[in-house]
This record gives sequence, structure tokens and C-alpha cells, in this order.
Amino acid sequence: MEDAVSGTTVDVSVQVVRVGLLGYGGVGQAVARVATSASGRLGDAGILVKCIGALARDLGKPRVGPDIPLYTDPDDFPFTDCDIIVEVLGGIEPARSLAARALRLGIPVVTANKSLVAAHGLDLQALARQHNTSLYFEAAVMAGVPCVNTLARRPLASGAGSFAGILNGTSHFILSRIARGETFDAALVEAVERGYAEPSSDADVSGRDAAEKLTILLHLAGHADVVVRDLPTRGIDDLAPWHAALAGRLSGVIKPVALATFGGADAGAWVGPAFVPTAHPFAALDDVANVLQVGVGGNAVTFTGPGAGREVTAATIIDDLVEVASGQRLASRRPVGPPIAKALRQIPQGAWFLALDRVATSVGDLAEFLAARHLPAVFVASDHDRCAVITAEAPVSALTDAVDALEATGVHVTWLPVLPVATAGREVSRG
Repeated sequence: MEDAVSGTTVDVSVQVVRVGLLGYGGVGQAVARVATSASGRLGDAGILVKCIGALARDLGKPRVGPDIPLYTDPDDFPFTDCDIIVEVLGGIEPARSLAARALRLGIPVVTANKSLVAAHGLDLQALARQHNTSLYFEAAVMAGVPCVNTLARRPLASGAGSFAGILNGTSHFILSRIARGETFDAALVEAVERGYAEPSSDADVSGRDAAEKLTILLHLAGHADVVVRDLPTRGIDDLAPWHAALAGRLSGVIKPVALATFGGADAGAWVGPAFVPTAHPFAALDDVANVLQVGVGGNAVTFTGPGAGREVTAATIIDDLVEVASGQRLASRRPVGPPIAKALRQIPQGAWFLALDRVATSVGDLAEFLAARHLPAVFVASDHDRCAVITAEAPVSALTDAVDALEATGVHVTWLPVLPVATAGREVSRG
């Protein structure tokens, strides 16, 4: 190559990295495409990624990725010819068994599979240590936002006691479109057409995807006892443009939030839609943007960047490949934190956003009704037989008591936590 300053030719030693792909669907094909299209930049870094084969479920499926050897039987797959294995099958099995096979052979594994890492990541990392190799999973949490490897190397940062973020780009895109007046169904169709969501997108809209990512982050912080089902989770498929419109009249937006507070008396978690005041830094984000805030107040560190799309995920996987090929070893021994799973099964006390449909009483009567149930209204916006309320801080027990009483009168209630506004932290990464 030519030196840009002197114009002389500089010899660069290029390391050929033979990669085997477990899965050759949308993401697997994107990895092979990016490996080819970015070969010049990778070559400048001294790496040539060569995809030597892929495990595929269906050889007859139409594909747009590079033409590489395909295998349907794992026993025929050339594990021992690979320098690195990339797992993009999705789901738990056979992804877990095949990743474990590679690690036992001493082959590093790079994965974007958040379900696998949330459920078995700790065991697979232990297996990697046992066989002197590595498991990398940067693309499993907010692909395109380099936070996982950073937190893995910084045990004090990862143990700051709080995670809050928008961890799923698909659900963020859908709620952004709902805020502009689209229905949920129309927004989901658009997300699929743009490649942000798969046709079967239950993991995104139900909150399970974000809960898996939050579980991985909690494991990085040393809380190995937490499993996905511990986190209170709610989907976004019951939200409509009128919810967003009333939220706007109360100076806020509805965002798909994942949060966990641990290490203090106010421990708890929530994964699902939340009312975000416009003064909060998350409120200005839109479409597929992801954000993660680690810690609270002035000491918080914030990561932001794109969070959905196959090309973004593929680029992050390739970056992990480069890191593995360069000889770096991701820290896999986590700090040991106290058990917190029980504490995270509760939703933290706070203010609440209530959206009410089929309201037959006056605003004054509604406020009196809520106050009598220890859930005083602070702000109210009404529109015919619909209204929205921001309450004072109250425990979940007061919220559920008031909601049950309202619904007994024929009112339909959608309730969301209100994300507290804190001083923005230091932004360390923007994809």
C-alpha cells in the first residue's frame, strides 16, 4: 500500500482469518458481505477475513450473500479449519451446543445471539477460560454501540449501581412512528420493510429482547443470579397514537425503556414503555437509536448509537473478529456481586403516567378519586372521554389499587412508569 504522507510504498503484513459461520440468514450473509466490502479497511488493519463456510438450515432458501460452501449437518462443518467461529443462528439450541463445541476445540466464538448469552453466556465464558480461548458478544447488546467490551474491561464502571436505556431499536422505531400518528400494525410493517424487524418480531415488541440485553449487562456487573424472567417486562403492542398525543400534552414522549437499579434501598427493574419527560436526554432520540446510561447523576456514563439493522450488527461482529485476530483477550472473569434477582422482580417506586379511555367523570372528580387512593394527580390533560395523568411518586401497590378501582367503573387504564430526570452524564461513545 502507499503511505499517504510520503507517497512511498509500505509493506503491510496481512493476517488471513478463516471464519466459519453458524447460520447464513440475514445477519450471516451481511457478515460475509461486510467482510468483502470492507476488505480494504480491514487490510489496512492487517486482517483479511475469509468466510470458508456456513451452516444453513435450508440449502434451497434464496440468498443474496456471497457464494460460500454451505452445510446442513453440523458433523460435516469444518470446525477445525476455522480460526474463528461466528454464531448467528439465533435461539438457544443448537446455538449453545455448537458454540460449546467450538470453544472445547479452543476456537474463539463471536456471537450476536442475545438469547444465548443471556441464558448461557456465563457458562460459555467459563468454558472458554477452561480451553484458553474467548467468547465475544459485543453485537448481542445494542449492535453498533461499543459498550459491552468496554464494560467487560471496567468492573468499577459496570458496577455503578444503575442501568437505564433504550436497548431495542425496533421497538424504538415503532413507538417513534406511533408518536407521528401511525398505528402499531402499520409501524411494524414499516420496520420489517426497512430491515429493522423480522416478520416474526415478538421478541422486539414483547420486551423480551431488551430484557435479555439487560440481563447480559447485569451479568457484566457481577450479578450472575439474574435471569431474564426476573425482570418485570411489558410489550408495546397495546399503545396507540392517542397515548402518544396525550403524553405530548404533558410534555413527554413514550419510549421503550429498560432500567435496573441495584445496590441500594430503591432496587428494582422495568423493561417496557415508559413516559419520558422532554427534559430527559432520552426524549430527543428517535427511530432506531439506542442509548445506555450507566450510573446516575453527574457521574453517569452514556453510550449512544444505532441499534437495529443487519449491516450494523455485521460491522460489530467484524470488529470483534479483528479484536480476536489481533490477540486481544476479552476479560471473561466477572466481579462477584451480591444476589439481586429478588429485588429486581419489583418495579421501583416513582411517578406514574396513566392514560384513561372511556372516562365519564370530570377532571376534578378524577383527581379526588386518585387522591383518596394515595395516588395524587400532579398534571392532567384531557380530550373528550380520554385523559392522561402524571401522578406524584407512589409505590406500585397504590398504583395497582387505583387502577383496579378505575377499571371496576368501566374505565380502561394504560399505566407506565415515569422516567426520572437526572443530570446527564459523560457521553463516551456515539456510533
